[in-house]
Amino acid sequence: MRVSTSATWSNALNNLMKAQERQNAANDRVSTQKVATDLMGYGRSSEIIAAYQATLAKTSSYIAVNKSVAERLNSQDLALNTTSEGASNAKEAILNALASNSGASLMETIQGAFSIALQGLNFEHHGQYLFAGGNDSQDPITVGSLSELAQTDIDDVFANGNVRKTSRIDASTTLRTGMLASELGGDMMQLFKDIQEFNSGPDGPFGTQLTEAQKVFLTQKSGQFSAVYDELVEQTSLNGTLQKRVETSQGALESQASSLNELIGSRTEADMASAYTALQQAQVSVQASAQVLSDLQSSSLLNLLR
Repeated sequence: MRVSTSATWSNALNNLMKAQERQNAANDRVSTQKVATDLMGYGRSSEIIAAYQATLAKTSSYIAVNKSVAERLNSQDLALNTTSEGASNAKEAILNALASNSGASLMETIQGAFSIALQGLNFEHHGQYLFAGGNDSQDPITVGSLSELAQTDIDDVFANGNVRKTSRIDASTTLRTGMLASELGGDMMQLFKDIQEFNSGPDGPFGTQLTEAQKVFLTQKSGQFSAVYDELVEQTSLNGTLQKRVETSQGALESQASSLNELIGSRTEADMASAYTALQQAQVSVQASAQVLSDLQSSSLLNLLR
């Protein structure tokens, strides 16, 4: 009977260890569906894969920024439309008063229009005021009623800062998306203040029968509210243009990310048919190596001497 030598045992054990390593590597490819578990395992392709992954990470960060900006612009669109509604309602209230020659309910309607405009200018998005200009500690508009407005200097009505939000939506494009309450609502707040002061002054209040002085005043204010409304519509249109640019950028970035994922996948994703075949072969090799060791053990000198 042949007696196993130390060299034979060493070779058999070494073969078993190598077979187990191949089995573990094949098992990793099957479980992760990747060619390797780290960049070193990709050899010469590692630098290319790393470059693709770095570009993908940057693209993904821009996609996240675009989503955030898009959400903010959607809220801004709602806020601008609400503010415009306040100006439109004030103009319509004045025209109705002039048409009926009665201002009996005019101030009540004007107060309602003021409240709507106030809601738009003090609009919040994720806990921050949209038009605060960086001063997020308080409402951009400091007054809550026409009577408060009439008693406050127009410069003190606004508490917003002067910082307009900007966002870099891709590698080469930075958009200024922020708007300021004082710029959007300055002229409108002055008009509301003028009406409240006129109503409380010597030519007021507006009653069931409008006086000639009241008609002249209201005719002037209706034209001014119309101009304010047109300006707000223009700002809403600008916001829509920004929304479209962000939407276009988002589409391009998502397409780029998809292409990068495909490029990375082509170099890192395992051929599953080959991976399963390699795993089966490795398992057979482990079993064969283990059997050799078992055979050597049964023919060892110790067993021979028993």
